[in-house]
Amino acid sequence: MTWQVDFTPSDHTLHELLRQNRLESAYALGDLQPPFRERSQFSLAQNGSNWAILLWYRASTFTALLPFGDAQGIKTILESKSEWPKACIVANMDDQYRQVLGQRYRFSNEQPMIRIAIEAGQLHDQPNGTQIEQLEDQHLGELSAFYTMNDVPTFSPDQLHNGLYYCVRRHGALVAVGGTHLINQRDQLATIGNVYTDPALRGNGYVRTIIAKLTQSLFDQGCTSLIHDVKSNDFATRQIYEPLGYRQVGSFWEGTARLR
Repeated sequence: MTWQVDFTPSDHTLHELLRQNRLESAYALGDLQPPFRERSQFSLAQNGSNWAILLWYRASTFTALLPFGDAQGIKTILESKSEWPKACIVANMDDQYRQVLGQRYRFSNEQPMIRIAIEAGQLHDQPNGTQIEQLEDQHLGELSAFYTMNDVPTFSPDQLHNGLYYCVRRHGALVAVGGTHLINQRDQLATIGNVYTDPALRGNGYVRTIIAKLTQSLFDQGCTSLIHDVKSNDFATRQIYEPLGYRQVGSFWEGTARLR
């Protein structure tokens, strides 16, 4: 049999395949839901029971490519169409994906990453008395400025509108923020991201308090699994999440890519 490529696969087919490993595919499953679906282009290759999915996601602030499934299928998808992003973030890469995507892209800023996750009922809450505030749509300008000033590239306005964000303030100014990349009620999943603290104020437990509150709030909304991606050598961040109950569930490479 040969690989058959479909550049307009049905969402039902994509969902059935991706949910086979819901933690690995959490971002892609979320991007099948509005409002992210309109920015997500899925390509599917199938060869008997083997399959591959390549997700091309376009946000207002970044573009990303994420491969899933069989690496040979990813190779076939890339060879079946000439139009691909000129520059993008690449994630979810293992050595096979890197080899296949590397035939078309040059990589830079590569980082080994781990995925940590927590399931409902596993949270070990550790409040420290820090006052936190939920951010709403009216705080978008302030939040966007905070991320821009601190060079956090993966925030987009819809993440606040459709997600959940908490902050710590000092003297009225944002000093620590954390929220969600997406909340997927259909699959009871959420992905945590855009977590940042002013470097001068790290070590005060602000992020741990934000993440504990965020985690419990997402479970209260019906999510059963939450994930967060962390640089593998970022032991300080792991020491924030692991005491709360987060555990490693996978590893991959992430970086930036530019067409050859």
